[in-house]
Amino acid sequence: MEWKIREFTEADYEPANEVHNAVYPDYKRSTTDWRRWDSLKEPKIKWRRWVAERDGAIVGWAGYSHSSWTYHPRKLWVEVGVHPDARRRGIGSALWETAESAAMELDPIVLRGEVREDMEEDHRFAAARGFVDRMREQESLLDITAFDASRFEADLARAEEEGVAIRSYDELADDRERDRKYHEVCIDVGKDVPSPDAQTPQDFEQWSKIVYESPNFLPGCNMIAVDNGRYVGMSNLWKEATEGRLETGLTGVRRDHRKRGIATALKVRALMAAKAAGFEATITWNEEKNRGMLGINERLGFRFRPAWLWIEKVIDAEALAESEKEDERKEDSS
Repeated sequence: MEWKIREFTEADYEPANEVHNAVYPDYKRSTTDWRRWDSLKEPKIKWRRWVAERDGAIVGWAGYSHSSWTYHPRKLWVEVGVHPDARRRGIGSALWETAESAAMELDPIVLRGEVREDMEEDHRFAAARGFVDRMREQESLLDITAFDASRFEADLARAEEEGVAIRSYDELADDRERDRKYHEVCIDVGKDVPSPDAQTPQDFEQWSKIVYESPNFLPGCNMIAVDNGRYVGMSNLWKEATEGRLETGLTGVRRDHRKRGIATALKVRALMAAKAAGFEATITWNEEKNRGMLGINERLGFRFRPAWLWIEKVIDAEALAESEKEDERKEDSS
């Protein structure tokens, strides 16, 4: 059977996404979501994608892109995927060589990607091409149907005693500044999410398109901690392509309000809302050294699954080291 590599086109979204869902059956994605995320890339984001076609059918894809959330002009994320039925034919290698060659035209200092720790074949593929492990994110899953909120009544009461109200996005509809205040607290707490690179704050307009206009945004499952009108923490759940399952997005509390049990109260309220809405499970990822959040999740009933490894291929070690030092200087001054 003959196959060829060609540039990705608009007509490829549906068949290429079917390949994605075959490669990652536990992490299904809708074609609508994929197309929408591409449409939201800012002009500064450079990205390209290719597909492998065999006998007229798409059997793989590869691409590179800057990250909107941790943007750096010389840091790129790369991906390669081949349908399980089309592997060991050289297709993955050809896709990788195409994507890498094009990515190098942007003079990157590092190429980054992800691989699940139990996907040994994928890990060997990446290692053979110069990638090494950089960060480990623990994946966890919670059975929402078995979640018993009564075990956490004291946690909810503690938040109230601290003068902090836990409200859903919907419940704050009377606050005229709600949307901007929610954006501000999400950006603030997001700065502390562990990552090899510093966060690139999204402005309100761009962030609103990503969040409020998303078909997966669940107003009733987005919880906000409010202290005398100020938004001091948040936790959100997002609808997934996997039927009945939610993705736990960001949970965080401003630094001046931590160690008060607010994060736990936020997550409990979000899970209560999700259970009332009939959702069955939620999945999340946390950097393995983030013991605070991992501890909260374990207490809530999350169970560990295979972790994801952030991997990288360093092209210019000196420039990468300087970039990370600059990130540290920004963090120290914030």
